[in-house]
Amino acid sequence: MNNRMAFILAKSTMAAIFTALILTLNVSADESAAITPVKMDPEKLAGINLPAEEKFIPPEDVIDGTHQPRGEVLHYGEQLILEVYEDSPATFKIDEPYSFDEYVTILSGKLILTDADGVAHEFVAGDSLIVPKGFTGIWEMQGNFREFVVIEREAYEEAYGTAEE
Repeated sequence: MNNRMAFILAKSTMAAIFTALILTLNVSADESAAITPVKMDPEKLAGINLPAEEKFIPPEDVIDGTHQPRGEVLHYGEQLILEVYEDSPATFKIDEPYSFDEYVTILSGKLILTDADGVAHEFVAGDSLIVPKGFTGIWEMQGNFREFVVIEREAYEEAYGTAEE
């Protein structure tokens, strides 16, 4: 199976797994309470009133544009962190390998990831992808870029410490 076919299969599989996970997340610490689905805030997914986030891309890694991140954690569960993230058009380099797998659905704008071999991979609104652990290359956000991100909590905390709830 070539890389493109494997990517398409992984994309479809992750979308199905993601949907199943959203419907089974435990949102209550009270063991006697029913486990219920978590609806993602449609206004946040639409980019309405997203608060500014701390800049996390070092200025020396920004190749073009401005890094003005906005976003909000929508769910900080026992296993998964779900976040909506938005940024101004910008291009930056990723020299340090990604510390974990990251599931992404593009909500608006365009994302171009250029891998270490120089191959550009383009994603637009409605596309889903996995940024695999170990990825290095160029990350380019075009237009009003916004994404929905799912990260495994333990891997995130190992890489960055405990995130805020």
